[in-house]
Amino acid sequence: MKKIIVMSGDIGSGKSSVATALKQLTDYDIIGTGTIQRAIAKRRGVTTLELNKISQTDRSIDDEIDSYVIETGKTKDHLILDSRLAWHFIPTAFKVFLSVDAVVGAERVFNASRNDENNPSLEITLENNLKRQTIEDQRFNQLYNINFRKYANYNLIIDTSYTSPEAIAKKIKACFDDWLRQGFYSSLWIAPRKLLPTHAIKEFIGDAPNNNEAQANQPVNVFVYNGFIYIQDGHKEIIDAHKAGIELVSANILTEEPADELSPGLTASEIANNVSLSMLHDWEAALGFKYSSYPEKL
Repeated sequence: MKKIIVMSGDIGSGKSSVATALKQLTDYDIIGTGTIQRAIAKRRGVTTLELNKISQTDRSIDDEIDSYVIETGKTKDHLILDSRLAWHFIPTAFKVFLSVDAVVGAERVFNASRNDENNPSLEITLENNLKRQTIEDQRFNQLYNINFRKYANYNLIIDTSYTSPEAIAKKIKACFDDWLRQGFYSSLWIAPRKLLPTHAIKEFIGDAPNNNEAQANQPVNVFVYNGFIYIQDGHKEIIDAHKAGIELVSANILTEEPADELSPGLTASEIANNVSLSMLHDWEAALGFKYSSYPEKL
């Protein structure tokens, strides 16, 4: 089996930084989208800026990039590939998606002060990121008939919002090694503050803390709805993780489909829609944190 790790992810999720840290752990070569575009631009005798402009009206640029990625997957080994769609074109690779809180991602992009992006303020940066994200999602769906953000496409999903690139890289390396051995590993690692409860926190107040480390490390069960991740089972474990200052918890994704029934007579969408703003505020007050955003309906 070839040892190829492909990384995709949200805007501002830190793919380049994580790839660099992962290289230190694996000694694998890194190929990024920029490297691919520069190689194609050189072959065509144009600059990368000119290549980007051409690609807006000329599908052959996308086709050439896709062919480059496919050929790389066939001919290279011991490789880290930082590319949004490499998971689609190299199905045998270990496929990683780096997620990030939208506000945190905007802060990173804004602080990077990239000359080729018009981001005069954090608010505009967030708006630009969300617009770009929507355009990319629609474009990928139109060109390739894929849902770029569906977690089921990936072997591993890691939230990079509040964890260093070095720690993220170590987690990827550990899961990758387990994957190579065909061993068990949790497919989702996420910051506790990114998980939304589906029960009031008063139901768990007064419960003794879970001091069994083996039990505390067991993955909780979650589901995805409208871009947010909700706790189905494991509220007490998440409360303990908050209090212990744990950066990432492991989780099993039960479903990404709104109509799937998760408890007798209740679908994922119905459970999510029963969550109130006051419930979330109670969790924030009890655990001393604040969600960066709330579901749109709230």
